[in-house]
Amino acid sequence: MKLTYTALATFFILLISSCSITKKLEKELVGKYAVEMLKSSSEEQAGNTSANILKGLLEGSYIQFNENKTYELSLAKKITKGTWHFSDDGKTILTDKKNIKFRINKFTDNGLELKSYNNKDVVLMILKKISG
Repeated sequence: MKLTYTALATFFILLISSCSITKKLEKELVGKYAVEMLKSSSEEQAGNTSANILKGLLEGSYIQFNENKTYELSLAKKITKGTWHFSDDGKTILTDKKNIKFRINKFTDNGLELKSYNNKDVVLMILKKISG
């Protein structure tokens, strides 16, 4: 009986602490980020020949994560909007679009590094926080 209460108490403590971890991450994530650089894994294998082309396409590109769990992604002048939430482990940002998800690589002094996963490629996104 005592073991059951201990297990139940441990479960609730872990549940509460995981909620506070994602709340802290949400607070840190919310804001608008300029897309500074994109680097795909296939690009690394083939050599960096498209850097100048990408630089022009990235001009004015951004991603904004809002407190109400909506986002707006503007990439190469194409805007995508939707909703987001964290995965259970708090390491991945999932969206309502099946093909858009981001793994948090790290928070930096002035922004964020995300890995964007699509069909066959992983793209490292270097983001600079511009508001939020």
